[in-house]
Amino acid sequence: MKLKECISLAAAILNLDGVLSSSSLTDTDKLLIKCANSCLDEIASEYLPLKTEKEVVAKNGQIPYSLLGDAIYDVIGVTKDGAKVKYELMPSFIKVDKDGRYIVRFCTRPPELAPDDDLPLWLHLSPRIVAYGTAAEYLLMTGFYEEAVTWDGRFKDAMARAAYGGGEKRIKLRRWLE
Repeated sequence: MKLKECISLAAAILNLDGVLSSSSLTDTDKLLIKCANSCLDEIASEYLPLKTEKEVVAKNGQIPYSLLGDAIYDVIGVTKDGAKVKYELMPSFIKVDKDGRYIVRFCTRPPELAPDDDLPLWLHLSPRIVAYGTAAEYLLMTGFYEEAVTWDGRFKDAMARAAYGGGEKRIKLRRWLE
C-alpha cells in the first residue's frame, strides 16, 4: 500500500478534487502529505511504537543520543552482557555507571514518506484509518476545528480497535444463586 492511496481516501473524505493528479505538487498536495506523515508519526508514538535496539559504546559513563540516530523519542532499557543496568536520561546523553559496550532498546519515529513510498511493514492497518487521521490533521491545520474533532474521534476509535484487538468481548453467563 502506498501513501498516496491513504491521501486519496482522505481527499475523498474532505471533498477535495484533483489531489495528486498532476506531475507537480500543489499546496494542498503538500499539506496532505505533511498531514499523512504527521498521522503516521502519531500512530508510531502513541499506538504502535517502533521499537529497536542498537549496540553502542559508553565513554566516561555516557552514551550520546547521537549514536542512536535522530528519530529517537523514548528509551525503553539498557543492558550490558544480557543483564539490565540502571541508567539515567540526561538532556544530551544516557548516563550509565561504567564504560563499555551496551545495548540500548528505544522507540523511534518513522521516516518522512513521499506519496509513491510504500507504507512501512509494521503498519498493519487499513488505509481508511490513516485517511481518518490525515483528514483530522488537515482540518485542524486549515482551521475547521469542529470537523477536526469529529474525524480525530473516528481515527482514535479505529486505532483503539486496531491496536488493542477490537474483537467482541463476551462474559460467560452464570446462574444466580438462590
